[in-house]
Amino acid sequence: MLDQPLSEIPLVFLDTETTGLSPRFGDRMVEIALARFRGDAMENFYTTLLNPERSIAPGAVQVHGITDRDVADAPRFRDVAKQVRAEMEGVVLVAHNAPFDLGFVANEFRLARVNSPANLALDTLALLRRNFSFRSNALRNVARALGIETETTHRALADVLTTRAVFEFIIGELRPQSLRELLEMQNGTVAWADTSVREDLPLPPALDEALRSHRKLFMRYVDEFGGKTERWVSVMDVRAQKEYIYVRAFCHLRDAERSFRLDRVVEMRMEG
Repeated sequence: MLDQPLSEIPLVFLDTETTGLSPRFGDRMVEIALARFRGDAMENFYTTLLNPERSIAPGAVQVHGITDRDVADAPRFRDVAKQVRAEMEGVVLVAHNAPFDLGFVANEFRLARVNSPANLALDTLALLRRNFSFRSNALRNVARALGIETETTHRALADVLTTRAVFEFIIGELRPQSLRELLEMQNGTVAWADTSVREDLPLPPALDEALRSHRKLFMRYVDEFGGKTERWVSVMDVRAQKEYIYVRAFCHLRDAERSFRLDRVVEMRMEG
């Protein structure tokens, strides 16, 4: 498979929507979508809402619009685990920010007591960072820069199709002769992390880019009483404390250092 042209290899584009940012803190999937392509032809797709057996964080609801009520009667992942596993059989997975999605999928298989697959995986985010210079590498921002039409809703199947369109742009520009060559351009495959012991913190692309580039970050934040504020911040660091992730930043609204609980951030974007 490694030396085959990409047009001959079945690729499954994957996206998940979740209750929060990290399986390490008990977050679960609320939706999964997979679309199988070979060359230009879509061979199959599968998507379903999932009951995560826990509440969905306000910040996550703001992103994907899926509420606790929406998933109350949805299947648990364990009910669909074997079907999802079958969809992944013998393919290469493609996702935007693949470590995030693979971490959640691996965790769900572990909880369902189904052997997790170990597919080779391509990450459009990693390929963009290593080979291009977009101002922002967030999926929708890249799509907008390329003139790719996207759905207004941030849902799993819509993001799968956007990821494929961005992937086609990457392939057209880099022109890899084989899967092996594209993996080298990415710096290797993406590992299926053991989420029970994983130590790194999964960050939204905008926050990750703010840390990397030292540029200001716009945040819309909901406090513990439901009050909303909008502010620009300069991110200093990110840390985990108990079951939450906190962002420490200089707040330009208050002209002082502040800490923000990440699950209460309902919108963030880079300046410019």
